[in-house]
Amino acid sequence: MDLLELLKVNRDWLPRESWKAVSLCGRTWDQLGCPTTPAALINFLDQALKSCVQFEVQYPKIFLKRLKQLQRGEWSPYSYVRERNCADRAGTYVP
Repeated sequence: MDLLELLKVNRDWLPRESWKAVSLCGRTWDQLGCPTTPAALINFLDQALKSCVQFEVQYPKIFLKRLKQLQRGEWSPYSYVRERNCADRAGTYVP
């Protein structure tokens, strides 16, 4: 599983201008241990978006939408990936 799968984002719908930000955010997400809990994702997305703005990289609007949805409790990430274990990309379903 990667960041876009976790956030339920279809790669095909992303504008080409945001691909650099997706790559940058994906690598950062991996380096941070692939956080999946809502609180950890809120912190990650907040910092990722600020970094994109700082480096003048256009981020996908869906990243900001997911951040706001998480903050309001309107959306939550998949629950089948174990926290801090992104080596198992297939994930394990946890009901």
